[in-house]
Amino acid sequence: MTPAAEKIGLFLPEGLHEQMLHAAKRLNARKNPRGSVRWAYERAFAQLADTLDAGVPVTFPATRGTKDRVSVRISRRLCTRVRGHLATQNLKLTDFAFTAIDRFLIAAQGS
Repeated sequence: MTPAAEKIGLFLPEGLHEQMLHAAKRLNARKNPRGSVRWAYERAFAQLADTLDAGVPVTFPATRGTKDRVSVRISRRLCTRVRGHLATQNLKLTDFAFTAIDRFLIAAQGS
């Protein structure tokens, strides 16, 4: 049984979602491609949340330029963690998501 999920709307820099699709396809051996995309987003968000929980300083760069609207599903538990960090860091979801995805893609390139 799949854990309960929440759908979140993101405004990501143009092409970033496609990079996540590619990374999910490359990194995940699941047969269900939609599941692998959810896994990739959850992994990216969880890694950044873990970093913030550990007290490690993180720079959140401003995202400028054209953005694509993307909807993804992540677990409710992770969504609650992300919202907590948004409040404590005074961030918008777009800034959190961009930083999480950017860090995830850089780490994924190294594997």
